[in-house]
Amino acid sequence: MLEEIKITSLKTWRTMRRSGIGGSDIAALMGVNPFATAEDVYRSKIEGYETPETEQMRIGKRIEAFTVREFKRLKPEFTILNPKRLFKRDGIFLATPDRLLSVRSSEAHAILEIKNAAYWSKDKRTMAAYQVQWYLFVLGMKFGYICALEQGWKLHVQPIVRDEKLIERMRDTAQAFWEQHIERTIPPCP
Repeated sequence: MLEEIKITSLKTWRTMRRSGIGGSDIAALMGVNPFATAEDVYRSKIEGYETPETEQMRIGKRIEAFTVREFKRLKPEFTILNPKRLFKRDGIFLATPDRLLSVRSSEAHAILEIKNAAYWSKDKRTMAAYQVQWYLFVLGMKFGYICALEQGWKLHVQPIVRDEKLIERMRDTAQAFWEQHIERTIPPCP
């Protein structure tokens, strides 16, 4: 069952993120997030630990709207929706996509994940692809895009098609992590 929760404040968003496994969490649990580990995910859920915001993260948030406009210029067939929602499936699987995409209707058909990078490296592409796959699972969608702005001027648009085998591995990993570590408050091995 998919639950949709409106995000009304940063405090609400932070509280809700602690209630399950989101896109950056699953990338860390699968070992493809260069910025976080399973131990970081555990601390964020149990202790409320937040990764300190870097300058790149701060600027990325500020230029997100510009990156979205550039995506729209390249892909005018899409209507871009800003959900400002947290989606929750089966109690612990969370998604907070940057944007949703629709074609000729108000119903969302795809995910749009926005990234800002000094260098759009393979590890960053992989992490973003895992995030989008996770969001496709949570929202029950078939495809999405990553739109990355590299060095403030070079735009990369990467289509992502739903991968059922990867999603199954991610779902099983998230479920096991939640049951073995979060519910029992036993930290994972570093």
